Amino acid sequence: MLRPAFSSTRSAAAFALLLLLLLLLPVLLTKSILPPREQVYAWSGWDTTGPHPYQHQVIYEEKGDIDIAFLGSSRLWHGINTPHVQDLLTEKLGRPAVVRTIGWGGAGFDELYFITKDLLQNRKVKMIVFYDEHPPIDQANSLAPNSFRFADDAGTLTALPWRLKLSYYYAAILGAPKNLLSLLRSCLPADMSPAKMNSVQQFYHSEDIVKQLGATTVYLGYNYSTLFEDFGPFIPYMPLNHVAPSDVDVYSPETPSPFQFSGPPVPDWQLQFARKFAELAQQNNVKLVLLHIPKGNDLRSTVINEREFWPDALHADISMVGVPAATLFDGLSDDDARKLFTSFEHLNKNGQEFYTWLITPALLKLYAPQTNH
Repeated sequence: MLRPAFSSTRSAAAFALLLLLLLLLPVLLTKSILPPREQVYAWSGWDTTGPHPYQHQVIYEEKGDIDIAFLGSSRLWHGINTPHVQDLLTEKLGRPAVVRTIGWGGAGFDELYFITKDLLQNRKVKMIVFYDEHPPIDQANSLAPNSFRFADDAGTLTALPWRLKLSYYYAAILGAPKNLLSLLRSCLPADMSPAKMNSVQQFYHSEDIVKQLGATTVYLGYNYSTLFEDFGPFIPYMPLNHVAPSDVDVYSPETPSPFQFSGPPVPDWQLQFARKFAELAQQNNVKLVLLHIPKGNDLRSTVINEREFWPDALHADISMVGVPAATLFDGLSDDDARKLFTSFEHLNKNGQEFYTWLITPALLKLYAPQTNH
């Protein structure tokens, strides 16, 4: 015969009260009680969900304006050689430029909105470059237990379906103990020393992320498996085809363009976060640039396919930049093209160098109007 779960009615009632308290923690942790927002980044370490200590440094510790910020999940986080962009912008401006990448693991416009809100509350940013955040699952971003705090952000959920509201409330429950702990003891600053290799660098075989201004530089070969981390050996490779920066297309309705906007449409709830992100940018006079990042499973496409016509979808003035895959990989075999990737979605060191070299001149031209402010 099984023993009862509780020895008395009193102990059962105490357990029920404890459970109720846990479920109500997001509501009980009001704005006056919550620790400073920066603790959200301070308590998160270096891992494949993001270089959170570096994010904390960029958002809360560094001072001064940011000229260009690359914001997005792993495809953009791995895809841009940030120091290269900064060096060329410095040369263009005739003064030290400030270019940063704030990247993370796990796609979704919700996380893009939360991180942009924190960034723009603390730094002036002149131009933000982002890409289409295409989450594979219809639920809150995996980083929501950190980034979503009920007292701060409940208002962002007003128009969401109840299922998704509950998803974020559950995330707030998971994050509540960390917030409580931060009330008792603030997190110590993370070790940013290049002498100490962190777990992000170990996993991706990456160069120092601080030195790379927030970007990962992935020294891994192509992984054909969708189930296992079975990366091939990294082989240094730089394509010698005839693609040039002049092949990059900046969308304009007045001229023929390889851009096509054929869906599938962004889910309504994600579109709401994307619009909040765009609204934040407009309120803070930030120029927005949507960057189309190539994929390794669509090597011969002659069009640049986007899910939405972003200026209309986000109700904002958005420049769109890309290059058709068929142009990008012209003259390369499939095997050679995949030397630029770690998977069908992510560029490695080779691809990052090649792609950044190609698209940077177009990005610098889009920055040009900002130099007059």
